[in-house]
Amino acid sequence: MTEQACGCPDFANTPAGLTRRTFLNGMLAMGAGLVISNTTGLRYAIAASGDNGADVIITLSMRGGMDGLMAVPILGDKNLARLRPTASVLDSQALILNRTFGLHPNLTTFKKLYDARELAIVHATGTPIGTRSHFDDQNSLELAAYGQPGSATGWQNRYLEAVGTTGVLSGIAVSDQTPVALYGEASTMAFESLDDIALSDIETDHKTYVDTLKRMHARSEHHWSQTAVDSLTASEALKQVKSNPTAKYPDSSSANRFKVLASLLKAGIPIKTAAIDFDGEFDVHSNAGVRSGSMADNFSDLSASVAAFKEDLGPIWRRVTIVTLTEFGRRLEENASAGVDHGWASAMFVMGGGVRGGQVVTKWPGLSESQLDSGDLAVTTDYRHVLAEILKVRGGLSSDAISAVLPSFVPKRLNITHPLHIGATVPIKRPTK
Repeated sequence: MTEQACGCPDFANTPAGLTRRTFLNGMLAMGAGLVISNTTGLRYAIAASGDNGADVIITLSMRGGMDGLMAVPILGDKNLARLRPTASVLDSQALILNRTFGLHPNLTTFKKLYDARELAIVHATGTPIGTRSHFDDQNSLELAAYGQPGSATGWQNRYLEAVGTTGVLSGIAVSDQTPVALYGEASTMAFESLDDIALSDIETDHKTYVDTLKRMHARSEHHWSQTAVDSLTASEALKQVKSNPTAKYPDSSSANRFKVLASLLKAGIPIKTAAIDFDGEFDVHSNAGVRSGSMADNFSDLSASVAAFKEDLGPIWRRVTIVTLTEFGRRLEENASAGVDHGWASAMFVMGGGVRGGQVVTKWPGLSESQLDSGDLAVTTDYRHVLAEILKVRGGLSSDAISAVLPSFVPKRLNITHPLHIGATVPIKRPTK
């Protein structure tokens, strides 16, 4: 199957060189600030440090439309078995969560986290408006400002503003570009690996070069000059971070991103929020597979990556909350190519030491024809309810601050998180000067 033959209309008239894969892995806005190396490295950045007692909020984006019905199948449903003869997990294959729901058999780590009450699942969740377009729905998902068409800032960036722009290195994307969710006034940083951080193409010794840049920018009162000075300082701090994993990560780009983030956290970099893109193929319009194929590979990589990340973090795991995001789910009925086309509702995973896990939270809409939304699993829980609870309970934001981060939205408590004092007893060490 070629990129052009995926059957996805979003990519019928894209410019030359833009494939479905490159878009789904990089539907990202230009970051605020300037690149200071010829690699995909450090950007000039100022971000908020906020309250060090709060969790590090980590988003794991599964771009392409993650199939919630395959990841978290409903057990014993005749509609699912009938309409997905090849693209559904059989009850006998699923990792049983409760009498109603199971997990894809390759999500073994998620089952362990669920049993340990460190993972909660919110099902039949999604955006309030579903266009079934990657372009539109990814952008809207990360802006999280429905009803405000002029908004240009992402919800994670507004979170940084809400906790106070008093430091550097607080908003990070382990990526080669800054995602829309981190775009805004509180500038952020994006780099794919620790090797990307260093200043490159220096024609004199490193210290002289950095000192010269700092003196140059110190003479200016322009905003970006101060930003540049802070970024240079940040680059020097990040240069000291070493990759010393204490766990074996899978050999995948997604796992490497987790490994980079773990190195930063263990080194005491004061991150408030981070974004990781999972580098998998979720836009499965053909040959979706269950025990083998794209989806099975995705879930194996996802499971092993999270397992290694938790082991690598050690006690710091109790100070992080990870939430998965995807722009939409897949249709209930598989297509003629044994794939599943763009749908609406999906499932979200929330995991970490402060999560009230061991539960599937849902207002299950049902899978009969009359219960579907134009052939899709209906959204019964707005994904912003999940974000709001995480930011308020684990991020320590007030109700007024939540309104600024998620405008024109009235959140309700889903009870998927413990109060901040639970799980937040282990401080993340800070780098020594």
